[in-house]
Amino acid sequence: MWISIRKRHIVVFDSICSSISPEELDVVMEPFLYMVPYLLVECASSYEQRAQYSLEPFTYERPTNIPPARAVKKYFAKVNGKTMRDKMAVDIFQELPDAHEFETKDNDANLGAYKG
Repeated sequence: MWISIRKRHIVVFDSICSSISPEELDVVMEPFLYMVPYLLVECASSYEQRAQYSLEPFTYERPTNIPPARAVKKYFAKVNGKTMRDKMAVDIFQELPDAHEFETKDNDANLGAYKG
């Protein structure tokens, strides 16, 4: 997805357009079309910034001329997927302002939660 805040528009890049019908995509996209403007308003850092956004839903399109993904890219993602997910998780954790407060707390109550 590419989201243009200025144009209030979302472009969905889908290399396998046959995987979902336009009607099904409408249903999938509807929450995003309302959620993005809501988040812009709610996450604004000032009243002035909040005033420049509206809760009107965004529009979207799905171009149909996107080339299909090549097998090499699929292989790369399959082989490196866990490493990429791990790096993303660490990046997100490091960016969260309150994430580090739990590093030194005991978590004994949850230690056995995932044991079979």
